[in-house]
Order: sequence, then C-alpha cells, then structure tokens
Amino acid sequence: MNRRIKKIISLITVLALVTTILIPVTLNAEEKGLKQTHDSDWMSLIPDKTPLSTISIPGTHDSATFHSTLGYCTSCQDKSMYDQMLDGFRYIDARLELNENKDGFIFTHGGFKCKESWWPWSDNITFHSFCEDAYKFLQQNPTETIIVAIKAENSNDDVATVEKLVLDEIDKNPDKWYTKNEIPNLGDVRGKIVLATRYDDALNVGDEKSGLHFCWEEQNNKEKAELPYALSTINSTQNLWVQDRFKYKVNDKFEAFEDSLDNCLAGDNTFFINFLSLSGQNLVPHPKGNADTLNAMFEKKELSPNTCYGVVVVDRGNSELAEKIYNTNL
Repeated sequence: MNRRIKKIISLITVLALVTTILIPVTLNAEEKGLKQTHDSDWMSLIPDKTPLSTISIPGTHDSATFHSTLGYCTSCQDKSMYDQMLDGFRYIDARLELNENKDGFIFTHGGFKCKESWWPWSDNITFHSFCEDAYKFLQQNPTETIIVAIKAENSNDDVATVEKLVLDEIDKNPDKWYTKNEIPNLGDVRGKIVLATRYDDALNVGDEKSGLHFCWEEQNNKEKAELPYALSTINSTQNLWVQDRFKYKVNDKFEAFEDSLDNCLAGDNTFFINFLSLSGQNLVPHPKGNADTLNAMFEKKELSPNTCYGVVVVDRGNSELAEKIYNTNL
C-alpha cells in the first residue's frame, strides 16, 4: 500500500512539473503569435488621410547587416529584413552596391557584403530578393507600407547606372511601388513600397519616378553641433530634417537623439528622421555594443501618445522597440 501511495505521489509530482514547464511555454507562444500579428498590421489603426510624414515610424539602420562580413565591426541588426517587417519596422535603410556584372545590386555596409546566413560562403543578399520579401509581406499585410531609403554605398558606382537599375527593378512590379517625389497620405501607399532615394536624379526622370528625395550632408563630425539635426529639401514645398550624428560619443549621441524626439519638427510637409545608431569614435567600431547602451537608455525614455516622433531608426531592432515607437500614434 505504501509503495502504491509513493508511486501516486511521484506521478503527481512529475505531472505538476510538466504542467509548470509546458503551460508557460504554450502561453508565451500564443502571446508571441498575437503580438506578431499586431506588429504586422499596426498601420491598420491609422486613418487613410494621414500624411506619412506625421506618423511615428520605426526604422532600422543598415537593415541588411544581420549576417555581414567582419560582423563585429559591421553588423547592426539581429534579424533579417523580413523579420524586421514582421516586428513592426516600416523604414528600411538599404545600402546597395553594384554587383560584379553591373546588372543588379547586393547589400553592403562600407564595402563589406551582407549575407543570407552566417555561413561565409552563403549568397549575398540582393536587392531583388529583398523586393520579393517585401512584396510577400505587403501581400499578407495590405494595410501596411514600407519606406525603402536607397543609398549607393559604393561612391565609385555610377549614379545614373544605380538609378536605372533601381527603376528596372521597380518596372517589374510598378503597381507595388510609390515613386513620386511628394509626401503621400497613408491611404495612397497601403500595400506598396515607398521609394526614397539618397542619390541625385542623374537620369532626369522627374518627380513622378525619382522617389522621395532623401538626401542630406553626411553628419560625421565628432564634436557636438549646436543644432543636432539638419535641414534639407524634398521638393520645392516639402522638407526633411535628419539627425544622424554617427561619430559622437555615446552620451552626446543620446542627447542629440533625445533633443530630436523632444523637438521633432515633423508635419504634413516635413519628414523627420532620427537615428539612434552609432559607429562611435573607437578605432574598431562595434555598432551592436553601442546599440546595447543606447537602446537601454531609449527604453527608459517616456514617449507621449498621439504624438509624432518622425522616423526613429535603431540598431538591434526588436519588436519591443518597434512597439514603443508606433504606439505613440495611438
């Protein structure tokens, strides 16, 4: 009898342990699934008539660098661009370089190639493969839009060739792109990629096809500027403010970032892009190390609801950071 009681007690104990372990796992999985769905369609909560520039938009810096060569110095993200979109990020920082055949693009960071996986001999990430992922995401989440800011990362690449190849890629699926150099309302670009270009219109294709003109002078100064953000023009009536002091010390960088949050000048005719990313002043840069510090500081910063903070661009982007930013729209 005693043995039977002991066996029953042992069985109950085992079942209790299994239940304790499995139930939280199940709940976390369910919570994660619900949260992912929310992250994937948060723009559905914003009215169609809202100018895109008046929405707080989470973005990632050097978005393709999850697996980049010499990763300690060049990797800025912990997830693929597709997963970033699932996490709620709607601004992709695309640094493109002409491939060896000069007939397409690969993603790079300062000349270091961005790879499909950690394996050193894995394929380079191409602009075409990114576009396919973006189309897939937008087909599954038609209430959303993705701003893709394209920079010609290799200064030796011919700008006219860069522009032509970007337009060639767009022409394969023109209905999936917004290419005007005019700030749209959200309703006009749901289910589409918004082209933003950080290069000149070398082909003179004009404001219908050249994309939002997101060009600014590089902010590579190490000493603090009196005003941390700088003004440039999108077109004759619309403007762009940018804070991207990527060579500052950590505390100076957060001060510039916080100043830009507190005094954000975004409006119906003005975009404001505020970078939290930092290369820093060390001989060997470590963007993710800086991100750990800066993101922790940002997490403590209180943001107000129903307030536009512009496009907020981070390293090591995750769903928690994205949610912190886009929730300010609600």
